[in-house]
Amino acid sequence: MKKKSCNLSKIGCTSFFPSKPLGCYGDGGAIFTSDDELAQAIREIRVHGQSERYVHPRVGVGGRMDTIQCAVILSKLESFDWEIQRRIEIGDKFNKLLAGKVQRVTQRNNRTSVFSQYTIFLKNRDQIQAALKAKNIPTAVHYPVPMHMQPAYKHLCCPECAPESIVAASQVMSLPMSPFLGDASIKLIVDSLLDNA
Repeated sequence: MKKKSCNLSKIGCTSFFPSKPLGCYGDGGAIFTSDDELAQAIREIRVHGQSERYVHPRVGVGGRMDTIQCAVILSKLESFDWEIQRRIEIGDKFNKLLAGKVQRVTQRNNRTSVFSQYTIFLKNRDQIQAALKAKNIPTAVHYPVPMHMQPAYKHLCCPECAPESIVAASQVMSLPMSPFLGDASIKLIVDSLLDNA
């Protein structure tokens, strides 16, 4: 039986950041749980620790999504299954066209991906990113600084203790990914990438 990602653990979280498959137009996210006690605690934390109006059994935050973002998400739910299917189809097309030519970020064998991003590794990333930008093909580098090198954490770790994250941060690049990418756009992206790889 297949399980969806927000149902694999006691608590699952998702972001509704605009670039995500189920994205709003601003900030938002959700927490999922089947545990009633955890659900109650999460609800309380979300509204300044309140269990009821002016009763605060715990410390909390102001973590509510505004109404407009909720309306955007609710309107997108109707087409969400279609969007996921399209992203999988487009991701599979990228996989076939780039197989053996470019190393990509992969998921575990017993997992599937909905391709929020399509991320590859490139040793000459800056050069390729500039070449694609010249053709108006947007790319993104997510997390260019590894977590253990961030100012908040670097005092807890030596700089060389996570070599794979250093390599990934210096080489990963995400290609355009959207359910609305057509075959001509996919071909242009792939051809432009391979011309410069």
